[in-house]
Amino acid sequence: MGSVRRTAAGFLAALAALAAVGLPAGPVTAAPATGDEVYAALGVNRVAGDYVVLVDVSRSMREGRRYERVKASLRSFLAALAPDDRIALVTFADSARVVHDGPAGRSPDQVVGKLPPTADGRHTDIGAAIETSLRLLNSQGRPQIATVVLLTDGRHEPPAGSAYPFEQGYAWNQLAGAGRSLRKTSLNAYAVPLAGSTGAPLLARVYPGARILAPASIDRLGEQLEQPKSAARAAKARSVLGDDVTHGIQVTWPAATGRLAAGRTQLEVQLRSTATRIPLVVDHLAVRSDRPDLRFTVPAGPVELPPGGTATVPVTVEWDAGPRRVAPMSQVTASTTLTLGGDVGSPWADVLTGDLGLAFAPRLDGGATRVSLSAERGSLRWWAVGGVLLLALAGVGWWVRRRRLAPPLAGTLRVRAPGGEERELPLAGRRAALTAGSAGLPGYGEVTASRSSAASSEIRLVIRYSPDGSAAGRQAGTCGPGETVELGGAAFTWRHAAPARRGGVASVSGAAR
Repeated sequence: MGSVRRTAAGFLAALAALAAVGLPAGPVTAAPATGDEVYAALGVNRVAGDYVVLVDVSRSMREGRRYERVKASLRSFLAALAPDDRIALVTFADSARVVHDGPAGRSPDQVVGKLPPTADGRHTDIGAAIETSLRLLNSQGRPQIATVVLLTDGRHEPPAGSAYPFEQGYAWNQLAGAGRSLRKTSLNAYAVPLAGSTGAPLLARVYPGARILAPASIDRLGEQLEQPKSAARAAKARSVLGDDVTHGIQVTWPAATGRLAAGRTQLEVQLRSTATRIPLVVDHLAVRSDRPDLRFTVPAGPVELPPGGTATVPVTVEWDAGPRRVAPMSQVTASTTLTLGGDVGSPWADVLTGDLGLAFAPRLDGGATRVSLSAERGSLRWWAVGGVLLLALAGVGWWVRRRRLAPPLAGTLRVRAPGGEERELPLAGRRAALTAGSAGLPGYGEVTASRSSAASSEIRLVIRYSPDGSAAGRQAGTCGPGETVELGGAAFTWRHAAPARRGGVASVSGAAR
Protein backbone atom coordinates (compact mmCIF):
# COMPACT_ATOMS: atom_id res chain seq x y z
CA MET A 1 0.00 0.00 0.00
CA GLY A 2 3.01 2.31 0.49
CA SER A 3 3.49 2.49 -3.27
CA VAL A 4 -0.10 3.63 -3.74
CA ARG A 5 0.45 6.44 -1.22
CA ARG A 6 3.56 7.54 -3.10
CA THR A 7 1.66 7.28 -6.38
CA ALA A 8 -1.03 9.66 -5.17
CA ALA A 9 1.54 12.11 -3.85
CA GLY A 10 3.47 12.09 -7.12
CA PHE A 11 0.28 12.46 -9.12
CA LEU A 12 -0.81 15.53 -7.14
CA ALA A 13 2.73 17.05 -7.13
CA ALA A 14 3.24 16.99 -10.94
CA LEU A 15 4.29 20.60 -11.74
CA ALA A 16 7.68 20.78 -13.58
CA ALA A 17 8.55 20.82 -17.31
CA LEU A 18 10.03 17.97 -19.38
CA ALA A 19 12.50 20.42 -20.92
CA ALA A 20 15.01 19.22 -18.35
CA VAL A 21 15.06 15.66 -19.76
CA GLY A 22 18.68 16.18 -20.90
CA LEU A 23 19.88 16.32 -17.28
CA PRO A 24 20.46 13.39 -14.91
CA ALA A 25 18.79 12.70 -11.60
CA GLY A 26 19.87 11.03 -8.38
CA PRO A 27 23.66 11.38 -8.17
CA VAL A 28 23.55 13.41 -11.37
CA THR A 29 22.31 16.96 -10.82
CA ALA A 30 19.02 17.43 -12.66
CA ALA A 31 15.57 18.95 -12.57
CA PRO A 32 13.34 15.88 -12.34
CA ALA A 33 10.45 15.27 -14.72
CA THR A 34 6.94 15.09 -13.30
CA GLY A 35 4.65 12.10 -13.25
CA ASP A 36 2.40 13.63 -15.91
CA GLU A 37 5.38 14.17 -18.20
CA VAL A 38 6.66 10.65 -17.73
CA TYR A 39 3.20 9.20 -18.32
CA ALA A 40 2.82 11.28 -21.47
CA ALA A 41 6.21 10.13 -22.78
CA LEU A 42 5.29 6.51 -22.11
CA GLY A 43 1.92 6.90 -23.80
CA VAL A 44 0.07 5.71 -20.70
CA ASN A 45 -3.24 7.05 -22.01
CA ARG A 46 -2.95 4.64 -24.92
CA VAL A 47 -2.90 1.71 -22.48
CA ALA A 48 -6.44 0.76 -21.62
CA GLY A 49 -7.36 0.20 -18.00
CA ASP A 50 -10.36 -1.68 -16.62
CA TYR A 51 -12.44 0.04 -13.90
CA VAL A 52 -15.29 -1.70 -12.11
CA VAL A 53 -17.17 0.73 -9.84
CA LEU A 54 -19.70 -0.72 -7.39
CA VAL A 55 -22.24 1.93 -6.32
CA ASP A 56 -24.57 1.49 -3.37
CA VAL A 57 -28.11 2.58 -4.36
CA SER A 58 -29.91 1.66 -1.12
CA ARG A 59 -32.25 4.18 0.50
CA SER A 60 -29.65 5.20 3.09
CA MET A 61 -27.72 6.88 0.25
CA ARG A 62 -30.41 9.58 0.18
CA GLU A 63 -29.26 11.00 3.51
CA GLY A 64 -27.52 14.31 3.14
CA ARG A 65 -27.85 14.11 -0.64
CA ARG A 66 -25.14 11.44 -0.49
CA TYR A 67 -26.17 9.77 -3.75
CA GLU A 68 -26.12 13.04 -5.71
CA ARG A 69 -22.65 13.83 -4.42
CA VAL A 70 -21.45 10.33 -5.34
CA LYS A 71 -22.62 10.90 -8.89
CA ALA A 72 -20.88 14.28 -9.01
CA SER A 73 -17.64 12.75 -7.77
CA LEU A 74 -17.94 9.93 -10.29
CA ARG A 75 -18.36 12.50 -13.03
CA SER A 76 -14.96 14.03 -12.10
CA PHE A 77 -13.45 10.57 -11.74
CA LEU A 78 -14.56 9.53 -15.22
CA ALA A 79 -13.44 12.80 -16.77
CA ALA A 80 -9.85 12.00 -15.78
CA LEU A 81 -9.87 8.57 -17.45
CA ALA A 82 -8.50 7.97 -20.93
CA PRO A 83 -11.24 7.56 -23.57
CA ASP A 84 -10.12 3.97 -24.25
CA ASP A 85 -10.30 2.94 -20.60
CA ARG A 86 -13.10 0.49 -19.91
CA ILE A 87 -15.61 1.40 -17.23
CA ALA A 88 -18.23 -0.85 -15.72
CA LEU A 89 -20.84 0.69 -13.39
CA VAL A 90 -22.52 -1.81 -11.11
CA THR A 91 -25.37 -0.74 -8.83
CA PHE A 92 -26.30 -2.85 -5.86
CA ALA A 93 -29.05 -2.84 -3.26
CA ASP A 94 -31.64 -5.64 -3.40
CA SER A 95 -29.49 -7.14 -6.18
CA ALA A 96 -26.51 -6.24 -8.32
CA ARG A 97 -26.99 -4.86 -11.83
CA VAL A 98 -24.53 -3.75 -14.54
CA VAL A 99 -25.85 -0.41 -15.83
CA HIS A 100 -22.85 0.35 -18.06
CA ASP A 101 -19.88 -1.65 -19.40
CA GLY A 102 -17.82 -0.11 -22.17
CA PRO A 103 -15.27 2.60 -23.04
CA ALA A 104 -15.10 5.61 -20.79
CA GLY A 105 -15.42 7.78 -23.88
CA ARG A 106 -15.28 11.54 -23.85
CA SER A 107 -18.59 12.30 -22.15
CA PRO A 108 -18.67 11.41 -18.41
CA ASP A 109 -22.28 12.58 -18.20
CA GLN A 110 -23.43 9.88 -20.60
CA VAL A 111 -21.93 7.19 -18.35
CA VAL A 112 -23.11 8.70 -15.06
CA GLY A 113 -26.54 9.22 -16.62
CA LYS A 114 -27.02 5.45 -16.71
CA LEU A 115 -27.17 5.30 -12.92
CA PRO A 116 -30.65 5.24 -11.40
CA PRO A 117 -32.02 8.76 -10.85
CA THR A 118 -32.61 8.01 -7.17
CA ALA A 119 -31.36 5.51 -4.60
CA ASP A 120 -34.42 3.53 -3.43
CA GLY A 121 -33.17 0.02 -2.66
CA ARG A 122 -34.34 -1.56 0.57
CA HIS A 123 -31.30 -3.81 1.11
CA THR A 124 -27.52 -3.72 0.69
CA ASP A 125 -26.16 -6.91 -0.91
CA ILE A 126 -22.39 -6.28 -0.97
CA GLY A 127 -21.72 -9.98 -1.70
CA ALA A 128 -23.74 -9.84 -4.93
CA ALA A 129 -21.90 -6.68 -5.97
CA ILE A 130 -18.45 -8.26 -5.44
CA GLU A 131 -19.55 -11.41 -7.30
CA THR A 132 -20.59 -9.25 -10.25
CA SER A 133 -17.22 -7.50 -10.28
CA LEU A 134 -15.44 -10.86 -10.41
CA ARG A 135 -17.62 -12.01 -13.28
CA LEU A 136 -16.83 -8.84 -15.24
CA LEU A 137 -13.08 -9.04 -14.65
CA ASN A 138 -13.00 -12.71 -15.68
CA SER A 139 -14.76 -12.09 -18.99
CA GLN A 140 -12.77 -12.30 -22.21
CA GLY A 141 -11.06 -9.33 -23.85
CA ARG A 142 -10.84 -7.08 -20.83
CA PRO A 143 -7.70 -5.00 -20.14
CA GLN A 144 -5.02 -6.50 -17.93
CA ILE A 145 -4.77 -3.46 -15.66
CA ALA A 146 -7.85 -3.54 -13.43
CA THR A 147 -9.23 -1.45 -10.58
CA VAL A 148 -12.25 -2.22 -8.40
CA VAL A 149 -13.89 0.58 -6.41
CA LEU A 150 -16.62 -0.09 -3.84
CA LEU A 151 -18.77 2.88 -2.68
CA THR A 152 -21.16 2.12 0.18
CA ASP A 153 -22.61 3.75 3.29
CA GLY A 154 -24.08 0.64 4.90
CA ARG A 155 -23.32 -2.78 6.19
CA HIS A 156 -23.99 -6.01 4.30
CA GLU A 157 -27.77 -6.48 4.65
CA PRO A 158 -28.86 -8.75 1.77
CA PRO A 159 -32.47 -9.58 0.91
CA ALA A 160 -34.03 -12.97 1.48
CA GLY A 161 -32.79 -15.52 -1.01
CA SER A 162 -29.36 -13.86 -1.45
CA ALA A 163 -26.43 -16.22 -2.01
CA TYR A 164 -24.62 -14.27 0.72
CA PRO A 165 -27.00 -14.16 3.69
CA PHE A 166 -24.17 -13.66 6.13
CA GLU A 167 -20.76 -11.96 6.10
CA GLN A 168 -18.95 -15.29 6.03
CA GLY A 169 -19.49 -18.87 4.98
CA TYR A 170 -19.12 -21.11 1.96
CA ALA A 171 -20.25 -18.54 -0.59
CA TRP A 172 -17.73 -16.01 0.68
CA ASN A 173 -14.99 -18.64 0.58
CA GLN A 174 -15.86 -19.30 -3.04
CA LEU A 175 -15.62 -15.57 -3.80
CA ALA A 176 -12.25 -15.38 -2.07
CA GLY A 177 -10.94 -18.29 -4.15
CA ALA A 178 -12.14 -16.63 -7.35
CA GLY A 179 -10.42 -13.39 -6.31
CA ARG A 180 -7.12 -15.16 -5.70
CA SER A 181 -7.31 -16.93 -9.07
CA LEU A 182 -7.67 -13.71 -11.06
CA ARG A 183 -4.71 -13.28 -13.42
CA LYS A 184 -4.11 -9.63 -14.14
CA THR A 185 -0.97 -7.65 -14.84
CA SER A 186 -2.15 -5.25 -12.17
CA LEU A 187 -5.17 -5.46 -9.88
CA ASN A 188 -6.03 -2.84 -7.28
CA ALA A 189 -9.14 -2.71 -5.12
CA TYR A 190 -10.44 0.16 -3.00
CA ALA A 191 -13.35 0.27 -0.61
CA VAL A 192 -14.62 3.79 0.12
CA PRO A 193 -16.85 3.87 3.23
CA LEU A 194 -19.30 6.77 2.99
CA ALA A 195 -20.35 6.50 6.63
CA GLY A 196 -18.79 5.53 9.94
CA SER A 197 -19.60 1.82 9.98
CA THR A 198 -20.06 -0.04 6.71
CA GLY A 199 -19.45 -3.38 5.05
CA ALA A 200 -16.59 -1.93 2.98
CA PRO A 201 -13.96 -4.19 4.61
CA LEU A 202 -15.67 -7.20 2.99
CA LEU A 203 -13.90 -6.24 -0.25
CA ALA A 204 -10.56 -7.22 1.28
CA ARG A 205 -11.80 -10.80 1.83
CA VAL A 206 -12.12 -11.30 -1.90
CA TYR A 207 -9.38 -9.08 -3.37
CA PRO A 208 -6.06 -9.65 -1.60
CA GLY A 209 -4.38 -6.37 -0.80
CA ALA A 210 -7.57 -4.34 -1.15
CA ARG A 211 -7.27 -1.02 0.57
CA ILE A 212 -10.01 0.25 2.85
CA LEU A 213 -9.85 4.01 2.75
CA ALA A 214 -10.52 5.96 5.91
CA PRO A 215 -14.16 7.00 6.42
CA ALA A 216 -14.51 10.51 5.09
CA SER A 217 -17.09 13.12 4.48
CA ILE A 218 -18.93 12.73 1.21
CA ASP A 219 -17.53 16.14 0.29
CA ARG A 220 -14.06 14.55 0.16
CA LEU A 221 -15.08 11.66 -2.04
CA GLY A 222 -13.38 13.27 -5.04
CA GLU A 223 -10.08 13.27 -3.16
CA GLN A 224 -10.57 9.62 -2.18
CA LEU A 225 -11.18 8.65 -5.79
CA GLU A 226 -7.86 10.22 -6.84
CA GLN A 227 -6.05 7.27 -5.30
CA PRO A 228 -7.54 4.58 -7.57
CA LYS A 229 -6.92 6.77 -10.60
CA SER A 230 -3.29 7.43 -9.65
CA ALA A 231 -2.67 3.78 -8.85
CA ALA A 232 -4.12 2.72 -12.21
CA ARG A 233 -1.94 5.20 -14.10
CA ALA A 234 1.11 3.96 -12.23
CA ALA A 235 0.19 0.36 -13.06
CA LYS A 236 -0.10 1.29 -16.73
CA ALA A 237 3.30 2.95 -16.63
CA ARG A 238 4.88 -0.11 -15.02
CA SER A 239 3.34 -2.35 -17.66
CA VAL A 240 4.78 -0.18 -20.44
CA LEU A 241 8.22 -0.02 -18.83
CA GLY A 242 8.53 -3.75 -18.26
CA ASP A 243 12.16 -4.49 -17.36
CA ASP A 244 13.46 -1.23 -18.82
CA VAL A 245 14.43 -0.02 -15.33
CA THR A 246 17.05 -2.79 -15.17
CA HIS A 247 18.87 -1.48 -18.23
CA GLY A 248 21.76 0.96 -18.26
CA ILE A 249 24.59 2.17 -20.47
CA GLN A 250 26.91 -0.12 -22.44
CA VAL A 251 30.51 1.05 -22.82
CA THR A 252 32.47 0.01 -25.92
CA TRP A 253 36.20 0.72 -26.01
CA PRO A 254 37.81 1.12 -29.46
CA ALA A 255 40.14 -1.58 -30.79
CA ALA A 256 43.10 0.79 -30.42
CA THR A 257 42.77 0.50 -26.65
CA GLY A 258 44.22 -3.02 -26.69
CA ARG A 259 47.80 -1.78 -27.14
CA LEU A 260 48.94 1.69 -26.13
CA ALA A 261 52.23 3.38 -26.97
CA ALA A 262 54.12 6.02 -25.02
CA GLY A 263 52.97 9.60 -25.25
CA ARG A 264 49.42 10.75 -25.95
CA THR A 265 46.69 8.54 -27.41
CA GLN A 266 43.18 9.73 -28.30
CA LEU A 267 40.43 7.12 -27.87
CA GLU A 268 36.81 7.38 -29.00
CA VAL A 269 34.75 5.51 -26.40
CA GLN A 270 31.13 4.78 -27.33
CA LEU A 271 28.27 4.89 -24.84
CA ARG A 272 25.01 3.18 -25.81
CA SER A 273 21.80 3.22 -23.83
CA THR A 274 20.25 -0.24 -23.56
CA ALA A 275 17.02 1.29 -22.24
CA THR A 276 14.19 1.45 -24.77
CA ARG A 277 11.98 4.02 -23.03
CA ILE A 278 13.86 5.74 -20.22
CA PRO A 279 16.20 8.65 -21.03
CA LEU A 280 19.55 8.29 -19.29
CA VAL A 281 22.29 10.73 -18.37
CA VAL A 282 25.84 9.94 -17.24
CA ASP A 283 27.95 12.51 -15.44
CA HIS A 284 31.31 12.75 -13.68
CA LEU A 285 32.94 10.43 -16.20
CA ALA A 286 36.46 9.40 -15.23
CA VAL A 287 38.99 6.74 -16.23
CA ARG A 288 40.89 4.91 -13.51
CA SER A 289 43.98 2.67 -13.62
CA ASP A 290 46.38 1.14 -11.11
CA ARG A 291 49.37 2.75 -12.87
CA PRO A 292 50.43 6.21 -11.65
CA ASP A 293 52.33 6.87 -14.90
CA LEU A 294 49.04 6.99 -16.83
CA ARG A 295 47.00 10.18 -16.98
CA PHE A 296 43.53 10.54 -18.44
CA THR A 297 41.44 13.43 -19.70
CA VAL A 298 37.67 13.12 -20.18
CA PRO A 299 35.37 16.03 -21.15
CA ALA A 300 33.51 17.50 -18.22
CA GLY A 301 29.73 17.73 -18.06
CA PRO A 302 26.87 15.28 -18.43
CA VAL A 303 26.32 13.09 -21.49
CA GLU A 304 22.67 12.70 -22.46
CA LEU A 305 21.42 9.47 -24.00
CA PRO A 306 17.87 9.17 -25.31
CA PRO A 307 16.32 5.69 -25.17
CA GLY A 308 18.47 3.42 -27.32
CA GLY A 309 20.74 6.35 -28.23
CA THR A 310 24.52 6.49 -28.47
CA ALA A 311 27.19 9.07 -27.74
CA THR A 312 30.94 9.18 -28.35
CA VAL A 313 33.21 10.36 -25.56
CA PRO A 314 36.81 11.35 -26.42
CA VAL A 315 39.27 10.00 -23.86
CA THR A 316 42.90 11.14 -23.91
CA VAL A 317 45.48 8.75 -22.43
CA GLU A 318 49.01 9.99 -21.66
CA TRP A 319 51.71 7.48 -20.74
CA ASP A 320 55.07 8.57 -19.39
CA ALA A 321 57.19 5.50 -20.15
CA GLY A 322 60.31 6.93 -18.47
CA PRO A 323 63.63 8.32 -19.79
CA ARG A 324 65.58 7.05 -22.76
CA ARG A 325 68.09 4.27 -22.13
CA VAL A 326 71.60 3.64 -23.44
CA ALA A 327 70.79 0.20 -24.83
CA PRO A 328 69.74 0.71 -28.47
CA MET A 329 66.88 -1.86 -28.47
CA SER A 330 65.51 -1.36 -24.92
CA GLN A 331 61.71 -1.68 -24.54
CA VAL A 332 59.29 -0.97 -21.70
CA THR A 333 56.20 -3.21 -21.50
CA ALA A 334 53.37 -3.42 -18.98
CA SER A 335 49.67 -4.15 -18.72
CA THR A 336 46.80 -2.61 -16.79
CA THR A 337 43.02 -2.35 -16.65
CA LEU A 338 41.30 0.86 -17.65
CA THR A 339 37.94 1.45 -16.00
CA LEU A 340 35.50 4.11 -17.18
CA GLY A 341 33.20 5.11 -14.35
CA GLY A 342 30.50 7.70 -13.85
CA ASP A 343 27.18 8.49 -12.22
CA VAL A 344 24.21 7.25 -14.25
CA GLY A 345 20.80 8.74 -13.64
CA SER A 346 17.67 9.90 -15.36
CA PRO A 347 15.29 12.85 -15.17
CA TRP A 348 12.64 10.20 -14.56
CA ALA A 349 14.34 8.77 -11.45
CA ASP A 350 12.04 10.40 -8.88
CA VAL A 351 8.92 9.21 -10.69
CA LEU A 352 10.27 5.71 -11.22
CA THR A 353 11.30 5.17 -7.60
CA GLY A 354 8.63 7.30 -5.95
CA ASP A 355 5.40 7.29 -7.94
CA LEU A 356 5.94 3.86 -9.49
CA GLY A 357 7.76 2.22 -6.59
CA LEU A 358 10.38 0.65 -8.87
CA ALA A 359 13.98 -0.17 -8.07
CA PHE A 360 15.98 2.00 -10.46
CA ALA A 361 19.79 1.93 -10.34
CA PRO A 362 21.19 2.14 -13.88
CA ARG A 363 24.88 1.39 -14.29
CA LEU A 364 27.74 1.44 -16.78
CA ASP A 365 28.40 -2.00 -18.28
CA GLY A 366 31.65 -2.88 -20.01
CA GLY A 367 33.52 0.05 -18.50
CA ALA A 368 36.65 -2.05 -17.78
CA THR A 369 39.09 -3.15 -20.47
CA ARG A 370 42.52 -4.80 -20.31
CA VAL A 371 45.32 -3.05 -22.21
CA SER A 372 48.97 -3.70 -23.00
CA LEU A 373 51.57 -0.92 -22.83
CA SER A 374 54.66 -1.00 -25.03
CA ALA A 375 57.26 1.70 -25.66
CA GLU A 376 60.68 1.76 -27.35
CA ARG A 377 62.98 3.46 -24.82
CA GLY A 378 66.34 2.52 -26.39
CA SER A 379 68.56 5.16 -28.10
CA LEU A 380 68.79 3.39 -31.47
CA ARG A 381 68.12 6.63 -33.31
CA TRP A 382 70.90 8.43 -31.49
CA TRP A 383 73.20 5.51 -32.13
CA ALA A 384 72.36 5.78 -35.81
CA VAL A 385 72.95 9.54 -35.78
CA GLY A 386 76.25 8.99 -33.99
CA GLY A 387 77.26 6.41 -36.55
CA VAL A 388 76.50 8.77 -39.40
CA LEU A 389 78.53 11.51 -37.72
CA LEU A 390 81.45 9.14 -37.23
CA LEU A 391 81.31 8.13 -40.86
CA ALA A 392 81.17 11.75 -41.86
CA LEU A 393 84.15 12.58 -39.67
CA ALA A 394 86.04 9.61 -41.09
CA GLY A 395 85.25 10.80 -44.59
CA VAL A 396 86.42 14.29 -43.80
CA GLY A 397 89.59 12.89 -42.24
CA TRP A 398 90.19 10.72 -45.28
CA TRP A 399 89.63 13.69 -47.53
CA VAL A 400 91.95 15.91 -45.50
CA ARG A 401 94.59 13.19 -45.44
CA ARG A 402 94.27 12.71 -49.15
CA ARG A 403 94.61 16.42 -49.73
CA ARG A 404 97.60 16.46 -47.43
CA LEU A 405 99.30 13.59 -49.28
CA ALA A 406 98.57 15.21 -52.63
CA PRO A 407 99.51 18.90 -52.09
CA PRO A 408 99.06 21.55 -54.80
CA LEU A 409 101.77 22.07 -57.37
CA ALA A 410 104.15 25.03 -57.07
CA GLY A 411 107.15 26.44 -58.88
CA THR A 412 108.14 25.63 -62.47
CA LEU A 413 109.17 22.53 -64.32
CA ARG A 414 111.98 22.92 -66.88
CA VAL A 415 111.37 20.42 -69.66
CA ARG A 416 114.09 19.48 -72.16
CA ALA A 417 112.71 17.58 -75.11
CA PRO A 418 114.65 14.72 -76.70
CA GLY A 419 115.67 17.11 -79.50
CA GLY A 420 117.27 19.52 -77.00
CA GLU A 421 114.52 22.18 -77.00
CA GLU A 422 113.76 23.49 -73.48
CA ARG A 423 110.56 25.01 -72.14
CA GLU A 424 109.43 26.32 -68.73
CA LEU A 425 106.11 24.86 -67.52
CA PRO A 426 104.50 26.81 -64.64
CA LEU A 427 103.04 24.46 -62.05
CA ALA A 428 99.68 25.18 -60.37
CA GLY A 429 96.71 23.25 -59.11
CA ARG A 430 97.02 19.61 -58.29
CA ARG A 431 97.68 18.19 -61.75
CA ALA A 432 99.57 19.45 -64.84
CA ALA A 433 99.48 17.85 -68.31
CA LEU A 434 102.60 17.27 -70.39
CA THR A 435 101.66 17.77 -74.01
CA ALA A 436 103.14 19.25 -77.11
CA GLY A 437 101.30 22.45 -76.45
CA SER A 438 102.19 22.87 -72.78
CA ALA A 439 105.65 21.35 -72.59
CA GLY A 440 106.74 20.89 -76.25
CA LEU A 441 106.81 17.12 -75.82
CA PRO A 442 105.44 14.42 -78.08
CA GLY A 443 103.07 11.96 -76.49
CA TYR A 444 101.40 12.63 -73.18
CA GLY A 445 102.30 12.90 -69.49
CA GLU A 446 101.06 14.19 -66.11
CA VAL A 447 102.70 15.89 -63.14
CA THR A 448 101.39 15.66 -59.53
CA ALA A 449 102.85 16.33 -56.10
CA SER A 450 102.97 13.99 -53.11
CA ARG A 451 104.19 13.55 -49.57
CA SER A 452 105.54 10.33 -48.18
CA SER A 453 103.23 10.68 -45.14
CA ALA A 454 100.63 13.09 -43.81
CA ALA A 455 103.07 14.28 -41.13
CA SER A 456 105.95 14.84 -43.58
CA SER A 457 106.81 18.31 -44.89
CA GLU A 458 108.88 17.00 -47.83
CA ILE A 459 107.15 17.33 -51.17
CA ARG A 460 108.21 15.54 -54.36
CA LEU A 461 106.86 15.65 -57.88
CA VAL A 462 105.48 12.49 -59.43
CA ILE A 463 106.01 12.59 -63.21
CA ARG A 464 104.42 10.07 -65.56
CA TYR A 465 105.33 10.34 -69.28
CA SER A 466 104.79 8.24 -72.43
CA PRO A 467 106.53 9.41 -75.60
CA ASP A 468 103.88 7.82 -77.77
CA GLY A 469 100.95 8.61 -75.43
CA SER A 470 100.15 4.95 -74.76
CA ALA A 471 99.71 3.42 -71.35
CA ALA A 472 102.18 0.67 -72.24
CA GLY A 473 104.94 3.15 -72.97
CA ARG A 474 104.35 5.25 -69.84
CA GLN A 475 107.33 5.77 -67.50
CA ALA A 476 107.18 7.27 -64.01
CA GLY A 477 109.63 8.93 -61.67
CA THR A 478 109.88 11.32 -58.74
CA CYS A 479 111.68 14.61 -58.56
CA GLY A 480 112.56 16.66 -55.53
CA PRO A 481 113.19 20.41 -55.46
CA GLY A 482 116.21 21.22 -57.70
CA GLU A 483 116.46 17.64 -58.92
CA THR A 484 116.29 16.37 -62.53
CA VAL A 485 114.71 13.16 -63.70
CA GLU A 486 114.85 11.68 -67.24
CA LEU A 487 111.89 9.81 -68.68
CA GLY A 488 111.39 8.67 -72.28
CA GLY A 489 114.33 10.75 -73.54
CA ALA A 490 113.06 13.95 -71.92
CA ALA A 491 114.62 15.65 -68.86
CA PHE A 492 112.58 17.31 -66.14
CA THR A 493 114.00 19.75 -63.56
CA TRP A 494 111.82 21.12 -60.74
CA ARG A 495 112.38 24.61 -59.59
CA HIS A 496 110.28 24.91 -56.38
CA ALA A 497 109.44 28.46 -55.41
CA ALA A 498 108.23 29.33 -51.86
CA PRO A 499 104.56 30.38 -51.78
CA ALA A 500 103.71 33.94 -50.88
CA ARG A 501 103.42 34.76 -47.15
CA ARG A 502 99.85 35.24 -45.91
CA GLY A 503 99.17 36.94 -42.62
CA GLY A 504 102.86 36.94 -41.77
CA VAL A 505 103.19 33.12 -41.99
CA ALA A 506 105.03 31.30 -44.76
CA SER A 507 103.37 28.06 -45.84
CA VAL A 508 106.41 26.69 -47.79
CA SER A 509 110.07 27.88 -47.73
CA GLY A 510 113.46 26.93 -49.10
CA ALA A 511 113.12 27.46 -52.86
CA ALA A 512 115.66 25.58 -54.95
CA ARG A 513 117.63 27.24 -57.70
